[in-house]
Amino acid sequence: MAQNRKRKYHRPPAQKNTIHKPIRVSQCMIVKNEEKNIRRALSWAGDLVFEKIVVDTGSTDRTVEIAESLGAKVLHFEWINDFSAAKNFAIEQAKGDWIAFLDADEYFPEDNVATLKQILRNIDNDPKLRKMKTAIRCQIVNVDDEGKPFMLLKQDRIFRNTPEIRYSGTIHEVLGVKEEIMQAAELSIIHTGYTQKIYDETGKAERNVLLIREELRRDPDNPDLKCYLADSLRAAGTMQDIPAAEALYREAINSGLNMVSELKQGAYNYIISAYFDDAEKVDENFEFCRKAYEEFPENPDFCYYYGRKLYLMGNYELAWEKLTESEAQLKRDIVEVGNYVLKNPLLLFFSMVLVAEELGNIQELIRCATLVLKEDKYQHMMLAPYIQAFNRPGFETSASDIFTLLKKMYDFNNPRDKLTVLQAAKSSSNIDLCNIVLSTFTQDELNWMGTSTLS
Repeated sequence: MAQNRKRKYHRPPAQKNTIHKPIRVSQCMIVKNEEKNIRRALSWAGDLVFEKIVVDTGSTDRTVEIAESLGAKVLHFEWINDFSAAKNFAIEQAKGDWIAFLDADEYFPEDNVATLKQILRNIDNDPKLRKMKTAIRCQIVNVDDEGKPFMLLKQDRIFRNTPEIRYSGTIHEVLGVKEEIMQAAELSIIHTGYTQKIYDETGKAERNVLLIREELRRDPDNPDLKCYLADSLRAAGTMQDIPAAEALYREAINSGLNMVSELKQGAYNYIISAYFDDAEKVDENFEFCRKAYEEFPENPDFCYYYGRKLYLMGNYELAWEKLTESEAQLKRDIVEVGNYVLKNPLLLFFSMVLVAEELGNIQELIRCATLVLKEDKYQHMMLAPYIQAFNRPGFETSASDIFTLLKKMYDFNNPRDKLTVLQAAKSSSNIDLCNIVLSTFTQDELNWMGTSTLS
């Protein structure tokens, strides 16, 4: 009889749960007299950071008091005219795996925080990324006194806490990241510190001028430092500094040396815009427009400037090509560097109307004029060609149909709206439309204008 034998059950090896330790982010910053900004600066991150390290370089206001009340570890560092030294001191105090180094006048919008958290988690969960990625490159959005963006650039502000990564340079310091960097165009840091109001209140421009001049004495041919000095001279606000700033921009552009792309574009932008309508510098300005466009064809400002100059020279086909390139750049999710067109897109569409009219491209004329009028319906110089376009061959439209279109933009119970349309109808010689518009006026309004019909 077969003996009963106990069956041996071989348990499969226990599955090891993949448990990642929490991502520890240290928030670091250096400050001096930032009581207006410090609360927001230490609040945007929420639970993303586990420690807040604030290095104070000599505040005389309530900065330190507010920072400590928000749970920050405040350390004091004697200011030695060296931003990198102060920032590296802050980094050396950090215990996190990652460091978020934003200044007191910078912050991530609320919806970016969750995105950043997910990016860090994705890096941590991927062995390859975990080994390679040492920094996250974010977009910096410089905003003006009205909160509108006027320049966009990229910087590495989130990076691993490792001894190899430190800042260098006494001013406009650079983070030394040599390994592969993760591009995160979806992350935007809002920077308010370049507004003229801030410079006037803090004297930052004067301080920067002194520091950069000292740097230039050590490195006199550095085109980046020349642009930084030019920026600071302009921000200082004294008229005698403007010619010096312009000379520095020109030296940097013409040096032929490698330089930070955003700085060179900023130099081009200033010189071109400053002399764009100067009758004595037409040829020189055209050359700057052409060179800037050829070097940076994806900058919407340079597409616009070059296209506008070509229009003024009568080269309408090429002008249209460049202006439409500028429009295409504005439609991108991220405009890397832009200033003029980004703040004044109506000027671009205004120019496109003029070029479309010269080319006889009535469909584009109507489209671009409509874009302008939707933003500013009292643009008489746009409304007249818009109305006139509907009388061109192939686009013949009755006055009543034009009036129906105009009612989508104008309130004909509003005297200002009625007068705007009436003036444009007169300029476009559309008598039938004039009479339709006049029919919307009350008798008192007609008596005030001294007319009742146009024939």
